[in-house]
Amino acid sequence: MKTKFKDTEIGMIPEDWKVDKIENYLDKIIDYRGKTPKKSESGVITISAKSIKNGKIDYNQTYFISEETFKKWEVRGKPHVGDILLTTEGPLGEVASYDREDVAIAQRLITLRGKDGKLDNNFLKYYLMSHIGQHQLHLRATGTTVQGIKQSEFRKILILITTIKEQTSIAKILSDLDSKIELLQKQNKTLKAIGQATFKHWFVDFEFPDEEGKPYKSSGGEIVDSETGKIPKGWEVKNLGEFLNVIKGCSYKSEDLKESDKALITLKSINRGGGFNQKGYKEYVGDYKEEQIVKDGDIIVAQTDLTQAAEVIGTPAIVNSLNRYNELIVSLDLQILRIEEKLNKGFAYFLLKTAMFHNHALSYTNGTTVLHLNKNAVPDFKFTLPNENILDKFGKIAEQILEKGDKNEKEVYILSQIRDSLLPKLMSGEIRVKLKNLEIQK
Repeated sequence: MKTKFKDTEIGMIPEDWKVDKIENYLDKIIDYRGKTPKKSESGVITISAKSIKNGKIDYNQTYFISEETFKKWEVRGKPHVGDILLTTEGPLGEVASYDREDVAIAQRLITLRGKDGKLDNNFLKYYLMSHIGQHQLHLRATGTTVQGIKQSEFRKILILITTIKEQTSIAKILSDLDSKIELLQKQNKTLKAIGQATFKHWFVDFEFPDEEGKPYKSSGGEIVDSETGKIPKGWEVKNLGEFLNVIKGCSYKSEDLKESDKALITLKSINRGGGFNQKGYKEYVGDYKEEQIVKDGDIIVAQTDLTQAAEVIGTPAIVNSLNRYNELIVSLDLQILRIEEKLNKGFAYFLLKTAMFHNHALSYTNGTTVLHLNKNAVPDFKFTLPNENILDKFGKIAEQILEKGDKNEKEVYILSQIRDSLLPKLMSGEIRVKLKNLEIQK
């Protein structure tokens, strides 16, 4: 049966839905704004507004408070697993589910809990993430440079309400997609960790398999002196520049950043800690050189860093464009490494992921607020080149890891596109859910 719609202050919604103030459907609002809890070197993990991003809690962006401080802080209210966290400023409108009870909630966050049988917490989360929910938040926000919302104003924002059964069904579709995305992302982290661990075991600890398949060094394999220390017999110390060409990125003007079937790969294309980020593209119509065109599988390296802890400088990523643009061009903040055949890409990539290379890169940087990598940093890096047999064996392992990672990344992108397409339509009732078997109908 075709859904009938009615006009409301939020827009067109299904006739059997309604618009109401959010406070009428909340059982609990715990507000953590005000004085910042004193930090500690250990104790209770504490989440702040900086910890909430893209619908998740980033536990790498947390700090500690003491048990004593936590007990005093907790008198404001104790959140439950499944409650919804909302950042109230700096930035406004980031949302995530509270997923463990052994953590504290700090400033610029409120915790929300829907009334049982009236508002599903996950539905609330996705509503606040949707463009309708975000618009409602910013309508009642104050501030110019930094926008924020007071609790008194938040209580007045409007929410779309349908039956609890439909709310739960809508949330399940979206959370199932998010779960699949998260699983694939975890797989990729595991794959990269396996690659890095294998690289270290073979080329740092020298426990690669010998002719009998036993760990080389601990099985008595011969170790000789070299200019960088002891290495396996038959291996050599080389400069990385002997095996690759470094291509400098393209400088550009802001007026050339226009809608196009071509795009720049920018510094935002490299994740902190490594990996390629699909959100780093800037569509581009300006000039560039042929050599600055990036191909899938190319290794790019960050030569600029804006992070306080120098987490990006010298960090590698392998380009996986997912065929989103006809042509990709590397920007000035990055460089392309063209690897020669005698040094396989997998070995080069995991070599650049080592702490040894990162420390080397840091010694080749200049600047204070913005770090810049010297053009000779990559070519000057000395490394231990294994014999051809071991290099090939590792190359095959690395190739499997990287290919699986690329496949997962493609699936993540497709699932993310599906979720982002469904979110506004499900949350507005444009797409309805058949409640018996959770099929989607339009």
